[in-house]
Amino acid sequence: MRRIAICLLAFTWTANGLAQDEVPPQTLFTNVHVWDGTSDGLTVRTNVLVENNLIKKIRADASDAHAEATVIDAPGKVLMPGLIDSHVHFNAMVPVSGPSEFEGKSWEEIGAYAVVNAQEWLQRGFTTVRDMGGMHQGVRKVIDRGHIAGPRIYLAGGVIGQTSGHGDWRLESQEIAAESNLVRLGITRIADGRPEVLKAARKNFASGADYLKIMVGGGVSSEKDPLHSSQMTADEISAAVEAAAAWDTYVGMHVYYDSDIRRALDLGVKVMDHGQFISRETMEDAKERGIIMSFNVSGMDPLALEHPVYGNPDGPQYPKLLTFMKNSENLFQYIREIEPVIVFNTDFIFLSVEGVRPGIDHEMGFLADNVGNLMTLKAMTSNGGKLAALTGQNNPYPGKLGVIEEGAYADIIVVDGNPLQDLSVLGASLKWFDAEPRGPSIDTIRLIMKDGKIYKNTL
Repeated sequence: MRRIAICLLAFTWTANGLAQDEVPPQTLFTNVHVWDGTSDGLTVRTNVLVENNLIKKIRADASDAHAEATVIDAPGKVLMPGLIDSHVHFNAMVPVSGPSEFEGKSWEEIGAYAVVNAQEWLQRGFTTVRDMGGMHQGVRKVIDRGHIAGPRIYLAGGVIGQTSGHGDWRLESQEIAAESNLVRLGITRIADGRPEVLKAARKNFASGADYLKIMVGGGVSSEKDPLHSSQMTADEISAAVEAAAAWDTYVGMHVYYDSDIRRALDLGVKVMDHGQFISRETMEDAKERGIIMSFNVSGMDPLALEHPVYGNPDGPQYPKLLTFMKNSENLFQYIREIEPVIVFNTDFIFLSVEGVRPGIDHEMGFLADNVGNLMTLKAMTSNGGKLAALTGQNNPYPGKLGVIEEGAYADIIVVDGNPLQDLSVLGASLKWFDAEPRGPSIDTIRLIMKDGKIYKNTL
């Protein structure tokens, strides 16, 4: 027994000795200007030290890094948080003509496009996205295990809505929800009444959802519901809110009309996606309550009338687009004057990655042109991080996102130029359908790091 004990002690000492000799991976960025995600200016040239997957020290010097640290010297470049897109649909970013064709797609093809889209967004500088319906945790697991490149993904699971609502994409021949391929795959969940909403919410959480999305009003792209339709009863909305609260997370909503915004916020919904028809009074009240607002604004640009589907005068979406544009005309004025917490939102569906690239650039450029670079930058970084944190104990990434702070996740991009003065260094553009085709990355985004790992470096 004594001989065994001596051997065990020797093994423990050897293991501890090896551990003491090992050093954690470090990356030291030198001579960079830092934009921290919140400030209205840049730092003077400084150094930033990353250790493992966290930012260890800002204003670091050489003595703070060990001898094996990777040093990236980027004199005069701007180091800033990785971008956050708070409304994507990776499973619906499939090049189809509309919901009817999407209904016929196999899970294999949908999943393959989800991987392509995840890679696309990361190459574009987005280190975190919030998938607003239709995606479950399969692709995220593969990304987080390091097998494919992609951003952090916050998931809503299947969108929850009523029969004939914005999430009802069944064909006319499909009488019951179970006949729908998209329902069977969990991309959408048709729920009528409190018990069905509770069941749909719980199915989403069982499939890895971090929060819930409900449809409380009509949509532009959908076919069964007019834009003005008010959807989901108070009891149904309350059921979703209660189910989310039980998981210590929140409910976000698809909504446009002010009356629907008010009734859902009064019932406990915490995040508003779209909401372009909001009144000044409701926006002021929502800001007081701490509501986070997620506007996608490209459809407000007259260029949207050039869209081959929405701008087609003979198509069903055309009158909806005109209503959308008319009822949104005061939105930017309210945002500038009230300054609510807004996040960046692209919300593209049924497109190829080549088609969506100018759309992302335009969404960024058009928002900045109307509310300013600083508000747009905060929407794409620190405000997106605040929204991610609303998932509470259900948060798959519980560290701090969207900021350059000690202890925050090392999600970092390094760019040529000052984005506070010129957002084109992040790819922002006022062109859309007439934009020159580009590749998957932005040349002036020189380095992309997510979770302490470098995915692009042209410095």
